Amino acid sequence: MRPPTRAPENRTDRRRAKTRQALIDAARTLIADGRAATASIADITATADVGFGTFYNHFDDKKSLFDAAIDQILEALGDHLDTVADRTADPADAFATSFRHAGRLAIAHRQTAEIIDSYGFVLMESPTGLGPRAHRDLSAAVDAERLQIDNVDLATAITGGHLLALVHAWLADPTSVTEADVDASVETLLRSFGMPAAAARRLAHRTLEPLG
Repeated sequence: MRPPTRAPENRTDRRRAKTRQALIDAARTLIADGRAATASIADITATADVGFGTFYNHFDDKKSLFDAAIDQILEALGDHLDTVADRTADPADAFATSFRHAGRLAIAHRQTAEIIDSYGFVLMESPTGLGPRAHRDLSAAVDAERLQIDNVDLATAITGGHLLALVHAWLADPTSVTEADVDASVETLLRSFGMPAAAARRLAHRTLEPLG
């Protein structure tokens, strides 16, 4: 778990932090709206409601801003999921629970879903977020003989594909994907990774504790 971010110490620092966050929030909005590739610095600062000249006080260029926006989203998701592995000694359970929470978070927040849909496997390959945690838990489950996987890298990519499919379908029609579909998806994953059907169903549909 990352240490809490230190609060700015004075008024100038607080103002600077507020402006930087406004720019990141604007980038998240532009990404979700599909305008990241064409947005100018003027578009970004207008969306953030800050002065044009302030942009370069915080970021070197558009790429550094959009990278910061994506990192913030992934770090938030990662911080949520970091609590899961600590609650169980079963890595297969940790994998299933993390996927179920990630799916629920994605289909509950449209902006996050839009960004996941736009960036796809780039997000799964990021050092933060679901990808490395899924790889960690799948590897541990293989070592514990809870799952039978020949290629954990491929299994991680397949996991990402399931999440992306759920998000894409939900964005097209929010009534088409429910939490039950998220659970059914992880049940399918567990079975495809060698877990017996009854055990997979049990893990995929047991009562889900809220993330703390």
